[in-house]
Amino acid sequence: MIMSGSGSTRIFTAIVGIPLFIAPMYLGGIWFTLLIVVVAVFAQIELYRLQSHLSWKPNVSAGLILGAVLILRADIEFATPVVLLLLVFLVLESSRQGPAGNPMARVGGTLTGVVYPALFLSFLPLIRSGLEESFGATEAFSITLFMIALIWICDTTAYYAGRAAGKTQLAPEVSPNKTVEGAVAGVAGALIAAVAARFLFFPFLSWMDVSAFALIASVIGQLGDLVESSFKRSAKVKDAGSMLPGHGGFLDRFDSIILATPVYYLYLIMATDYL
Repeated sequence: MIMSGSGSTRIFTAIVGIPLFIAPMYLGGIWFTLLIVVVAVFAQIELYRLQSHLSWKPNVSAGLILGAVLILRADIEFATPVVLLLLVFLVLESSRQGPAGNPMARVGGTLTGVVYPALFLSFLPLIRSGLEESFGATEAFSITLFMIALIWICDTTAYYAGRAAGKTQLAPEVSPNKTVEGAVAGVAGALIAAVAARFLFFPFLSWMDVSAFALIASVIGQLGDLVESSFKRSAKVKDAGSMLPGHGGFLDRFDSIILATPVYYLYLIMATDYL
């Protein structure tokens, strides 16, 4: 999501942050997995802070460990049994505090941060490694970057088109600044970029593939933006965090990717033989 702030601050953060994100993606394997762990952990921390505005008391430590282990399952075979043990511990620990500790809210709030964003983001390393088995390392990196770039292209197109020509509010109760015109422009921008990329870089992908990637990026990605906006509005805060100057926090920057990633994964395993 494009955040408020000076243009120079946003650009500086992007100049520093994009290479730090792309380099581990290029290397793949445990390096990319660890990058996603870092992103998810900071995003979880921000989500748990939002919950604190609602007087929820999630088990932050258990949630962060659970989230990290879920992501590491892409490279560590025994991660799944560890997750199950941690889930049992979480339920027992929450109930131990008795009714006064509101155990259902504690478990529910903790698991919210595990599923969103950690579980959803955990499919990115699985996509990267699965594509590498089908296409090779270079092509796997390129396709993964392509899917994420489509989200950013949609985001940017929707933002500037909305500012220039937006008149009809898309979801006024959730995000008053978003417009139908901007959303449509975002979809169009992603589709145009996908067509261009198919001709220039990905002739081995089908038209169905690039079209699906563009629609997932633009439709699901924009819905992901609205989901995160609804979380912030319920907590009555403007930005989820401030660790990314000019962009807000990790949830603000990766909200679209969080929701689009599991849908990308579902498409790849159900409609293709790439994974």
